[in-house]
Amino acid sequence: IGCGRGEWLGLLNDLDITAIGIDTNPVQIADVQDMGLDARHGDARSALSEAKDSSFACITAHHLIEHLPFEEVLWIAREAMRVLAPGGLLLFETPNVRNVLVGATSFHNDPTHLHPMTDPVLNVLFETVGFHPIETRQLHPHEKLAEFMAKPGFDPELANLMFGAQDLAILGHKPLQGA
Repeated sequence: IGCGRGEWLGLLNDLDITAIGIDTNPVQIADVQDMGLDARHGDARSALSEAKDSSFACITAHHLIEHLPFEEVLWIAREAMRVLAPGGLLLFETPNVRNVLVGATSFHNDPTHLHPMTDPVLNVLFETVGFHPIETRQLHPHEKLAEFMAKPGFDPELANLMFGAQDLAILGHKPLQGA
């Protein structure tokens, strides 16, 4: 969902994994289609509403949820529970606003960002919807993290707050039947 320029679709294609991308931007969809990838113009609500129960192994949304009202993010998570097969995976990746530089600066450089989504909020959302297990991954530390971690006397917690993970991913599995 929100396939954008198609990087993720391209990686999946390179690994011979069948994938469909959905995006609201017709220019990006055309570019992704020109790369020979299966990208379709549409939005998350339409794509998921039209999907059959238990019909997907995985649903991913990289840097999408921060552009949506929370009610829409909740709807996507609930609908993903319906359309994922047992054992299926829902993945949301979003800017990590617990990183001070991201939260204070880069998050706000995109005027279409509506709300930061923190890992505690997303974990509660996934748990409430029924995903289990749920995993949080801290991604893409700033290039200066190692430099500051190596400085004698520099607090590692402060280094991580400033230069740690710039993105986070929440992964939730739809429980297996009877598990």
